[in-house]
Amino acid sequence: MSGQERFFIFREGKILVRTDRREIAACSPGDWRELQPRAATVLPLDKGPEGSTFAVEMETGFEAGERFAWMSLRRLVGRVADEEFNAWGKAVQLLHWYRTHRFCGRCGQATIAHASDQAMICPSCSLSWYPQISPCVIVLVSRGEELLLARSPHFQEGMYSTLAGFVEPGESVEAAVHREIGEEVAVRVGGLRYFGSQPWPFPGQLMLGFLAEYAGGEIQIDGVEISDAAWYHYRRLPLIPGPATIAGRMIRHYQQILDGGGPGTDAQG
Repeated sequence: MSGQERFFIFREGKILVRTDRREIAACSPGDWRELQPRAATVLPLDKGPEGSTFAVEMETGFEAGERFAWMSLRRLVGRVADEEFNAWGKAVQLLHWYRTHRFCGRCGQATIAHASDQAMICPSCSLSWYPQISPCVIVLVSRGEELLLARSPHFQEGMYSTLAGFVEPGESVEAAVHREIGEEVAVRVGGLRYFGSQPWPFPGQLMLGFLAEYAGGEIQIDGVEISDAAWYHYRRLPLIPGPATIAGRMIRHYQQILDGGGPGTDAQG
């Protein structure tokens, strides 16, 4: 095995990390030799000049030795570089896709891996499944020096963020922005500007970020997805997501603009 091979190892949604290292990193070939006998699924991820990477699901109930610990994938947000987080995210998404497409949804036959594509195919009826991505819009609404922030019931205590939701079938991302904001807080927006995107592997979203300007209406929360929402002066914000998230980047980007710092470096495209 090449010393450049890396293994992103999971068990029931948790990632395996070494406790005797200062940095969080995928397991090395040396680690893999110890863990391989208890691996339930091994999927190839990438193969390039720096070596090959693999996604691994361990057997249910597997416990690693004292040098290892299990950690929530969400704890990596902001603790590792974006490129590294996206690699872990790709691994968990492919394992989820493989685990949920073991049988054909048309005829019930067990599926097999495609010989060359990243796909599962049915040997009986030839139906194929590729990894699925769910596009979501995430929107920062502004009104002069105020930002519209909201909290969901599942947020940590005191946390407020931007508005977000899934794009529905037959819907453009722009239409999704207007619909989601209308459904969640009952206000109208205009002046949409694309900000950037972020893969979000919980379990398989692609967040498409937009900046929008308030165009009318009074805040009325839906009481289901949103438990509270309000306008906040950009210098007096509640607890907000960290800068490793696209929501956190959009908020800080707008703060920088209002402080006279120009468009900043976080906006993409």
